[in-house]
Amino acid sequence: MGKIFIVCPECHQQLSFSEVPNYQNMVVECPKCHFKANVSVYQRGLQARGAHGADEMPTQLIFPPKTATDIGQIRVVDTNEIQFLNEGQNIIGRRAQTGTADIKISNDMYMSRQHVRIDVIKNENGFEHRLVEINSKNIVKLNGKPINRGDIIILKFGDTMTLGTTEIMLEANDKESTILA
Repeated sequence: MGKIFIVCPECHQQLSFSEVPNYQNMVVECPKCHFKANVSVYQRGLQARGAHGADEMPTQLIFPPKTATDIGQIRVVDTNEIQFLNEGQNIIGRRAQTGTADIKISNDMYMSRQHVRIDVIKNENGFEHRLVEINSKNIVKLNGKPINRGDIIILKFGDTMTLGTTEIMLEANDKESTILA
């Protein structure tokens, strides 16, 4: 198998990694700006101008946590960028240099740096996902309807949240797209 070359859509850094089976469905993290997305998002970046060339930092294929099929993931609807959730609190917000969110997903100026929290809690039935409104400056919509300040709502896979103008969807992890053969 050969080497795969892609371009980061955020910083236009040229990246490379050794080809593995089903690499097209893997999530990649840029070692320069830490943008994480499906390889297909990076491959669209091949059209981008100004790639700087590979550096010494290795490009990483992101493997989901061992229990990711239970925990779930969020997907940015417009870009198909995938971020894996972790057990416990996951603060989601805008990608900014001063941002402190656990999961940074967009440069959307209408999204707060800490916009919403998804708590992943293990119980007797597996994992429960709770959407927690954390008093961000901007509203949160769940399936197209605004939620109230301080709300805590039980989520199900397929629910769509609007943060600023960015839509994200809670999904079960796709075993085929996250496991290397």
